[in-house]
Amino acid sequence: MSFRATALSALGALALVHAQSEATPNPTIPTIPTSTDGIPTIEGALVYQGPPVMGYTGPGGNATAQSNLPQATYEASIAVPNFDTASGTTISGSVMGATSSNGTGVTFMINLSGFPSVAEYGPFGYHIHQMPIGSDGNCTAAMAHLDPTQRGELHACQATAPQTCQAGDLAGKHGNITSTTWNVSYTDPYLSTDPSSPYFFGNRSFVVHSSNATRLACGNFTQMSASNSTGGDSSSSGSTTGGSGMATASTEPFTGVGSTWRMQAGGVVLSAVLAALFVM
Repeated sequence: MSFRATALSALGALALVHAQSEATPNPTIPTIPTSTDGIPTIEGALVYQGPPVMGYTGPGGNATAQSNLPQATYEASIAVPNFDTASGTTISGSVMGATSSNGTGVTFMINLSGFPSVAEYGPFGYHIHQMPIGSDGNCTAAMAHLDPTQRGELHACQATAPQTCQAGDLAGKHGNITSTTWNVSYTDPYLSTDPSSPYFFGNRSFVVHSSNATRLACGNFTQMSASNSTGGDSSSSGSTTGGSGMATASTEPFTGVGSTWRMQAGGVVLSAVLAALFVM
């Protein structure tokens, strides 16, 4: 094969790689099925209302249970006025998450009230989102759900297989809010109090949604107490930092299948082009 033919062939392969990778579904913003009854929201999201797809998970596989966690407590407070008042909502209360008694996962204690009409706006979803909100209280700054496995949220969480769900999808794993006052507690093994874990929730936010995913209210998690102990040792006490400081989090770069494959395959083809330039 001549130099020109070799180079053109390699460039053609590079174009094909690009076209195919552009068509690769983004796991955080999945391709919408041809037939869907998705409902647009004020955030521009599309929520698929169909049944869960059994066993569906992201490119990162199942979530990993978090064990041997440091003892720590975080709390998110929600206060009136709320972000979206069109529904007449006056949601207030708190969400507290602490290392479980056996050191595996996080025990949440949720105490919220002031929800609008369940018949009109419910049931209400609630999630841990990637980013904290700013001082203006704009809940859209929270970005997407905490999702280390890049599962996405087009297909509903399968509550009987919580390891396949987004880590931050508390409502999907533990049930939606179905009354105007909500007081529940449970342990979620797929969240962490370890700041080095991708499942760490302590520098993120908590968001409440209406049934069509509109964000109604939100609040940032802040650290209330911590200790150096790990596992199930809850006897030691930590210092209280209160809830006055703003939580911080770094933006997580997209590491989905499409972009990773594009970089790897594109690099191979580009190497071929460069090699062809010097083969004469």
